[in-house]
Amino acid sequence: MTHNKYTIKDGEIIITTTIKIDDYSKLLRFNKNLYCLAYDIRHSKSDEHFKNFLLKAEELFAEEVKHAKPRENPPLGKHSIFYYMYGHMNDWLRYAEREVICAKAMFTQAYRIEDTIQIIRNSRDKEDAAKKLMDVLGLDEIGASYVVEQRLSILTGIRTEAEKETIEVFEKRLSIVKELAKYDR
Repeated sequence: MTHNKYTIKDGEIIITTTIKIDDYSKLLRFNKNLYCLAYDIRHSKSDEHFKNFLLKAEELFAEEVKHAKPRENPPLGKHSIFYYMYGHMNDWLRYAEREVICAKAMFTQAYRIEDTIQIIRNSRDKEDAAKKLMDVLGLDEIGASYVVEQRLSILTGIRTEAEKETIEVFEKRLSIVKELAKYDR
């Protein structure tokens, strides 16, 4: 959602655009917008810091950018996800950390699936199940809540090798987001 704001400076009307992001969590999944990095960099001539941020993003995501195919109607318009991330890196960092925590929780419960199922079935409610999972499996609050929210078919269908790969992907993404956070204002 964008809002245009108008200000008067030196006798001229200046239009500034404010971008409001309602749900940060979904934007990270839009790798389709990586190809828009070059577009963003070309149009950020007036703000050197923003340009440096985008260049760093392009450097870190070079492999994904190379394989990204342009779309006729990209989900985020004519800008890459980094245009929306800039200035909101704390939210993105929390989201990336949450992804890693949840993937590790799923991996941990996969090795003790019998205990997990028994705890969930014998609990009064979701909060009680999450507390018991935290005690028995040593999960943190976010991971335990995530495990409790999953369907039984998902919990029992976890393959540990695939989950290890998922954890590695999320940890790589977290390191990239941490690197970008250094360039955020």
